[in-house]
Amino acid sequence: MKNTLWLYKDSYQIEIKAIEDKNDNTFFERHYFATETEEERTFHTPQVAVYLYQSEEKIISVLLEGEGCTCGIGKENVLLDNDRLLIACGYEVFCILLPSLELLWHTQVDMATCFEIAPYQEDYITHGEVEISRLNNQGEILWQFSGKDIFVSPIERTPSFTLTPEGIELVDFNYESYFIDYDGKLLR
Repeated sequence: MKNTLWLYKDSYQIEIKAIEDKNDNTFFERHYFATETEEERTFHTPQVAVYLYQSEEKIISVLLEGEGCTCGIGKENVLLDNDRLLIACGYEVFCILLPSLELLWHTQVDMATCFEIAPYQEDYITHGEVEISRLNNQGEILWQFSGKDIFVSPIERTPSFTLTPEGIELVDFNYESYFIDYDGKLLR
């Protein structure tokens, strides 16, 4: 995973950047936190900055602060869905509205981290380390599925998460295969 991703929507440019230096004093117009109180926040929480530009001039920026483990920023854990921008930050998925960068919702989708967000019909499927989840477009979890081990393949050429027309193919760390339908039911 890399640390910066650029997306383009209409006349806007969107820079999404994993923050590694927690002592960075960059000013953000808004902050969105996964936890409710400052006491719940830890120094090692994953942070993602979102900058919105128009004609190469910055309009607004927000800082997302998740919980859990971080895995960088890439096309797998960011999804541009019309006027919604979904970003995995630790075990949270944040959904912000474009171009205002207003927070619509955030949801904990895993107990460790979220690797991928994929669209499915009007919903979203997330690939977490421990759980596969389906969210509706309001961020509510419709179902979750866990295997015997984490959904991380020990070798890169064996994908641990693949969407097919019939369902979702999964491989866990011990090479155990699962096939679930889009309602979260185990088929094999």
